[in-house]
Amino acid sequence: MSIFITVMAVLLFLAGSQLMGYLNRSIGQAAVEQMEAEATEYKIRILKQINADFQALNTLAGFIGPEELDDMDGFAKKMEQANENNDFLSMVYLEREGSGVLVTLGQETRTDVTVEDISPEARPLVEQAWEGEAGVSRLFQSELARERVFVYAVPIYDGGKVIGSLSASDRLDIFADILEGNGVMGGNGYLHMVGTDGKMLIRSASDVVSEETDNIFDGPYFSDEEAEEAREAMSGQQPYYSEFTYRGKEYQFFLLPVGINGWYLMCMNTVQEAGAGAYRIARMAQITFLPVIGLMLFLMLYGYNLLKKNNRQLLRLAYQDQLTGAWNLTRFRQLLPESLEQAGGCVAVLNVRQFTFIQEIFGMEQSQRLLRFIKKTADKYLKEGEYVCRDTGDWFYLFLKETEPRRIHSRLITVMNEVAAITEASRSNYQLVLYCGVAIAQAKTRTREDAGKEANDLMTHVMFALDTARGVYQNNIWFYDAQLHKKEELENYVESHMHQALQDGEFHMYLQPKFDLKTGKLSGAEALVRWITGEGRMIYPDQFIPLFERNGFCAQLDLYMVECACRQLREWMDRGLQPVPISVNQSKLLFFQEDYVECLCTLTERFRVPPALITLEILEGIALNNADELNRKIARLQEKGFRISMDDFGSGFSSLNTLGHLKIDELKLDRGFLMNVSNSEDERTRVIMAQMIQMASSLRIDTVAEGVETSSDEEMLRKMGCHYGQGYYYSRPVDVAVFDQAYMTGKKDRSETQE
Repeated sequence: MSIFITVMAVLLFLAGSQLMGYLNRSIGQAAVEQMEAEATEYKIRILKQINADFQALNTLAGFIGPEELDDMDGFAKKMEQANENNDFLSMVYLEREGSGVLVTLGQETRTDVTVEDISPEARPLVEQAWEGEAGVSRLFQSELARERVFVYAVPIYDGGKVIGSLSASDRLDIFADILEGNGVMGGNGYLHMVGTDGKMLIRSASDVVSEETDNIFDGPYFSDEEAEEAREAMSGQQPYYSEFTYRGKEYQFFLLPVGINGWYLMCMNTVQEAGAGAYRIARMAQITFLPVIGLMLFLMLYGYNLLKKNNRQLLRLAYQDQLTGAWNLTRFRQLLPESLEQAGGCVAVLNVRQFTFIQEIFGMEQSQRLLRFIKKTADKYLKEGEYVCRDTGDWFYLFLKETEPRRIHSRLITVMNEVAAITEASRSNYQLVLYCGVAIAQAKTRTREDAGKEANDLMTHVMFALDTARGVYQNNIWFYDAQLHKKEELENYVESHMHQALQDGEFHMYLQPKFDLKTGKLSGAEALVRWITGEGRMIYPDQFIPLFERNGFCAQLDLYMVECACRQLREWMDRGLQPVPISVNQSKLLFFQEDYVECLCTLTERFRVPPALITLEILEGIALNNADELNRKIARLQEKGFRISMDDFGSGFSSLNTLGHLKIDELKLDRGFLMNVSNSEDERTRVIMAQMIQMASSLRIDTVAEGVETSSDEEMLRKMGCHYGQGYYYSRPVDVAVFDQAYMTGKKDRSETQE
């Protein structure tokens, strides 16, 4: 029996040792994965903050041009305001080979600084910006601010040429999360920022190692062999993992490159401390005396259960949302490729509209109860193999094994309606509204690699769908659409390139001729804009004009088109040709600018063009609710010699009252009006159009018909008394060179050009 017990004890001891080794490896692996995930999260936050600062600086640089720099005092005040709004410590504008402006929070602004006046560490960055390359400096001690800072710098362009640089310094406050480190590894970890050479750049407020080491290679973190391996990995900007023992305790750490200036995040953890009791019990079991084999077995089993519990706790910390019990986004991204590999399905993301206001109105406890209720409701309608996760705030991701849109919509709207009904059950007057985006993966055979790529695509596409769903104020579900995505990509390109395109001259003036219906002679042309990119790609007006009207850029573009018209008129006059009037569309935003008339006069005086050769086309909607103000502006323009035309009359709720009130020179009938008259057998429609033309003539207003496409259209308009015709029957809009060759050289009439 003693031999048996001894053998059993040895076997149990060996089995316990193997078990301890396995659990140690499991705990260590889970800790490493969590360290990598958390270090990556902090890296993303740092890069996001730096990118946001770069975006702010580039935006400011985009508004700086020769006009602003002519008034250096005014420019300095604008820089002061911009610096305060962006919370930079200081901002510096430096001309290339010249001086500039320095603004610093709490200090007097200088307008005579040179590159020699700024910190030596920032000078290479400024010189780099002069060469057209933006950058960010390393951390350094600023003599001006008397604290450690870093500097951004971006180039400033004028017409594609670098004329100076704009730089800004910032404190290390943006890395507050790293300095505090309270949330790292559930409160058991620490984060530092170090350089490629191992120098401590930012030290966590709480630290494992009490010695104030300036370099991690001088501390207890590495053996000589490990230090060499770490230096080699860091010189190649590679991640590095290791362990060290400090004052009798074992620690793990992970080095992750940030991707800027050779910076590294050093994440350390003490998670194993949570399982220290289990390790002690297991070691006691290994050295327990033979008479207490039974007790040793019990203690070993107890230790195993405790370690298993700790391991589950680590997994929960790494992959589970602590508030709702759902998976977190990291785990969702891990599970999704496996789910897609097995079968098709869809990803849905659910969001509560104005959740921050719900928190403010009902308090944190009620809002957290709502989040738990959403998770509970979603669980109730999930099938086997489906799951839900919560990211942050009120973001819930669901994987459903469905690919039929109607079934997906039915299931999701059931969840949303049940969640929205919680306010009725609580007798609250607040109407809870949710919106949801959905991206569907088709059922097909996939490799693990294909499934991983498709999972990434779905996570991107579902956010586009969610953005679209956000636009409707009711429980709304929107499915990702590839065409919608292409449209959004184009809109993003348009909005991000429009200012540079204007500077680079990518907006071209096309002209469409207008003919006198009585004489058949060329009477004028309408200026129409076309966007031709540097690569030769044509972007048509309906792809960018609506967006420009929403973001206000149309005002700059309309004024630019007036400038193009003036330049062309001047060219004709310089060549000894008799110019024809050019009509230019004008937006409401530009028309009511305070200095609008002065800007137009400046252009005509600059090109020495009679204002009578410029016709300004406005839409009828401008007159709504402000006809008197519009008439005053029209009178000022007519006094200067400009002609005013009302465009697209008849396209909407056209009002004869509007026609009677406005002192316009010309009335353009919308092409849709003529189309209706041409295609209609109802004589009443023709009579109405004829009466409108006669009424305008009685008011001494010239009439222009758009959309003339046939000879019968032309003949009908001539009989009605319409003055001018414009449309594809005569010509499509053409570029200036073609128009010049076809209509201006020799001044051909309509019949000759058609031949």
